[in-house]
Amino acid sequence: MKLIILAVLLAMLGISMSQVCNYDCTQSGIDYLCGKTVRNGREIRCTYKNPCEMDQHACQKREEWKKDTTGRCTRDSDECRR
Repeated sequence: MKLIILAVLLAMLGISMSQVCNYDCTQSGIDYLCGKTVRNGREIRCTYKNPCEMDQHACQKREEWKKDTTGRCTRDSDECRR
């Protein structure tokens, strides 16, 4: 019984955590940037429309993303948007 209660509490926590990542980036406009992170020891670079979009993706993935350069990345990594 305790395991069921724990599972329900963890599920509720997961739902509330995912709601925190619902950023409204519609008003942010387009200001392309190349963001980067390190995943499994590999550096990944992805192009985002604006900083808000990068922050939302970082929140959803529970990763730390930082601006690498202004404008689009020279080449997006295969892992982008996964």
